[in-house]
Amino acid sequence: MHPFLIAKRRRPNATALHEANFRKLARVVPDLGELETSITVHGSHGTRLSLHILEISKYTKTFSLHLQRDDQQPWLPGLDMKIRNYYDANVTEVLAFQRWHRLDARYDYPNPHMHQRNEKWQINQFLGEWLDHCLRSGCIFHAAAEPVDN
Repeated sequence: MHPFLIAKRRRPNATALHEANFRKLARVVPDLGELETSITVHGSHGTRLSLHILEISKYTKTFSLHLQRDDQQPWLPGLDMKIRNYYDANVTEVLAFQRWHRLDARYDYPNPHMHQRNEKWQINQFLGEWLDHCLRSGCIFHAAAEPVDN
């Protein structure tokens, strides 16, 4: 390569990431597609996953996901996400993460909150890595669950 030619940076494929997350989420929470109410499910290793359905439309389902570990690991923070499944396109997208709502696709850098330029993509990648961890460790959440009062 000529020293003055700069290689074009490849952007990560967000659609492929969202599609993979949809497939993984369907394996980690197998009954999510039929779920119409908020539930709390217990997984392995003392985990408790709360799914609160926020909105259901013809092709989408928006829900909050809250993962809480057992009391024996107080150093491990809980996980809070707002997620939307698009059933017509078979994609899953994180809309909010921890205390951050309304994530932009791109950020100028530096910015007041010090978000990375591709913060939204990184959060969706984190969801995929968390789902991979659940699958590797056998932490599958089934709908035999406690109903949650809204």
